[in-house]
Amino acid sequence: MMMMSQVTRIGFVLIVGAAASSTRPVATSAQTDFDRAAVDAVFSDLTEFPAPGCALGVVRDGALVYGRGYGMANLEHGIPITTESVFRIGSVSKQFTGAVVAIAAMEGHLSLEDPLRKWIPELPDYGQPLTIRHALNHTSGLRDYLTLMRLRGLRGDDFYTGEELIAVQVRQEELNFPPGSEYLYSNSGYFLLTEAVARAVGKPFREYAEETVFGPLDMIHSHFHDNHDHIVPLRADGYAPLGEDGFRTSMTTLDMIGDGGVYTSIDDMVHWVHALSTDGLRPGLSAMLETRGVLTSGEQIDYALGQRHSEYRGLATVGHGGSFVGFRADVLRFPSERTSIVTLCNRADGNPSARSLAVADVVLADRLGPS
Repeated sequence: MMMMSQVTRIGFVLIVGAAASSTRPVATSAQTDFDRAAVDAVFSDLTEFPAPGCALGVVRDGALVYGRGYGMANLEHGIPITTESVFRIGSVSKQFTGAVVAIAAMEGHLSLEDPLRKWIPELPDYGQPLTIRHALNHTSGLRDYLTLMRLRGLRGDDFYTGEELIAVQVRQEELNFPPGSEYLYSNSGYFLLTEAVARAVGKPFREYAEETVFGPLDMIHSHFHDNHDHIVPLRADGYAPLGEDGFRTSMTTLDMIGDGGVYTSIDDMVHWVHALSTDGLRPGLSAMLETRGVLTSGEQIDYALGQRHSEYRGLATVGHGGSFVGFRADVLRFPSERTSIVTLCNRADGNPSARSLAVADVVLADRLGPS
């Protein structure tokens, strides 16, 4: 284990490097056949005065064709956002969880058709099998833990443990509906999946994710944040607006992961979206991750193991948004165009999904249909 003095020293070097780096746009050797000034205009409101903002990455064929930071990663020290800045990405984390669960199934540790109770036997018997696949596709019927905790008077910046969360889930004598019969977004399923995988593989979920996803993809600044005391080099702080009074810090001490909890950067996300687009992590994995859920009625839903199928102006998209405390994130992929747009924000009003679509209007102007 790395000693604290080593962590501090490495973190100091990286943070100094980030502060010294410019927020000027980063472009690779790949050609950028779009109006960069028009892209910058999508974020112009974030650079009018020192304030938190967003980082953007436009990825094409595995290359960062345009990357830039807009605004500040840390208001107290005046550190600008760059493509190296590390953000909490909220529910965008679910696609990483889906990948780790799918790899665990590929390696024979578990099956997506396993009842969740096989690995978490303390859960109630709801009379019908509630499978891992149900949890992945939000068709489990599990009540969302953030809602349950809010009913107890707890918020995202309050503290409670994973053990407390499981205890609350165990006390739920009923589901919202029979597993597989409906779609209803539930963070509980994704948190419970991390516990199931940890028990199946015999090691913490964070470690297994590092071994199977972040390490192989050389995502050196990415991890599942299961310890709020963990030092994160290059981290952007989260902020919430206070109207005319500026901003307040908006972070969390919660250690739950799976439904969220991933920290990553634009530079690292280049590797991730390229791996998804090319099936570059494990043969057959991308197809698994993009297989839409099917209800017991036979109806196909848009959700697929942490990603959502949709379309924008005539082009098919695969993506997901994220929102927690002072962070907002969006990953939008256009498979037919081999183009992805990643927007990571450290302000609660960042609205990255709308900004990603606005960037797409510029980057794919000659490919999109009528607005």
